[in-house]
Parts: sequence; C-alpha cells; structure tokens
Amino acid sequence: MVVSVKKKKTIKSFLTYLVTIFLAALIIIPIAILVYGSLKGGGLQNYIDILTNYHIENYFKNSIIITLLVVALVVIMDILAGFALSKLNFPGKNFIYIFLLSALLLPAAAIMVPVFQISSGMGILNTYISLLGPYVVLIAPFNLLTVKNGFDALPNTVLEAALIDGCTTFKALWKIAVPMCKPSIVMAVIWTFLSSWNEYLFASIMLRNDSVLTITVIPTKFQQMYGGNTGKLFASLFIIIVPVMAVYFILQKFVTSGATDGAVKE
Repeated sequence: MVVSVKKKKTIKSFLTYLVTIFLAALIIIPIAILVYGSLKGGGLQNYIDILTNYHIENYFKNSIIITLLVVALVVIMDILAGFALSKLNFPGKNFIYIFLLSALLLPAAAIMVPVFQISSGMGILNTYISLLGPYVVLIAPFNLLTVKNGFDALPNTVLEAALIDGCTTFKALWKIAVPMCKPSIVMAVIWTFLSSWNEYLFASIMLRNDSVLTITVIPTKFQQMYGGNTGKLFASLFIIIVPVMAVYFILQKFVTSGATDGAVKE
C-alpha cells in the first residue's frame, strides 16, 4: 500500500513537471526563434541599426504615453465601478453590470469604421486622443470583471468597521478596499498595459504621421523598408516585447500575494 501511494505521487510529480516543461517551451521556443532570427545577416549590428538609425525612441515615447494614459483611465474607472457594483446597493445594479460586460462580445473590427468616422469628424486623427476611446471601451470590461471579483472577496465586516470608525465610503474605498484587493488591481494593470502596448489595428488606422506612430506599427514600416531583411525585422519585434516582459516580471509577484491577509473573515 505504501509503495502504491509513493508510486502515485511519483507519477503525479512526473506529470506535473512534464506539463510545466511543455508550457514553458510554448513560451521560450518562439522567443528563441525570434532572437535567432534577429541575429541573421548582421548579428548584433541589426539591433544597433534599429536603435540608432530610425529614431525608435520616438515610437517608444508615443507608446509609453498612450499606454500610461489608458492604464490610468481604465484602472481608475474599473476600481470605482467595481467597488460600486460589488459593495453598494442601488437600482438597476445587475442590469448595469451585465450591460457593461456585454462589451466583451464586441469585436474590435465591428467598431473600427464608426470610430474612424467619428474621429475624422472631430478632427482628432493622428493624435493620442483618437486611441484612448477605443482602447478604454475594449479593455475596461474584462478588467471590470477582474476588479469586481476582487472586491467581492473582501469581507463586508472590514468596510463596516471602517465606516463605524468614521470613514466615508470614498475614503474606505481608497484606504481599505484598494490595498486589500491589490492582486486583482495589479492584474488589471498588467492586462491593460499588455493590451494597450500590443494593440495594432486601431494604431495602424488612426495614426499615420511618423511623429505619433506607436511601436507596434513599426515592424510593418520596417518590412516595407527592408523587404527580405528578416534580421532587422526580427530585431525590431524583439525590441518591442522587451518592455512587456519587463513589466510582467516586475508586477507578477503581486498577483500571487494574498488579497485579504490579516483581515476579519466572515
């Protein structure tokens, strides 16, 4: 019997390691292929050319500005909406929540033409503002689900105790609820950053001037410039994903931390 239990544990551990290796390979192999391809032709000179000859820092600046604006708007909106839908009682709450989540069913291509026409009529094409609306509409609903679930897990007794001690609802939100729901909020930040930084469709349509182009549009431009020079094309692609990997590795530790450590539980 003891041998059988040990054997089952060994098999379980083996399968766990096997699945882990397989999942890691799914991530590592494409990156390895990308790095290998970026060194073809000119080696590290491909990276030097991309970083020094094409003003790529301007494209990074544009992407950073747009991404930070979108992260700020989406996360603040989702915190306010998620807390209200989770902890406050008001007429039509469930209908509003379902209505907001219905935006998850909205494909980006379906609103592309109307958004372009509206932006053109408002004269905001080739500006950062032209991307903020579509990005917020497409990214916020999923993060609302994540943030609201985080607030749902927060014990009501914690907020009730804060209100009894004299906190206003708004102060209890920012002083109590937000710090205790940090993992879900950090996940919202990560998802918003990734979605905004990697977005290509709207960026390629709304932005045409070089002065406002984002970094994700650059590989298409480089492909037109270089033709069959896959080395420089792959180098530009790898440069684009470096900030994404850096942000994820910096913030991922918060995702696994406890949401209500030390809190009173119901």
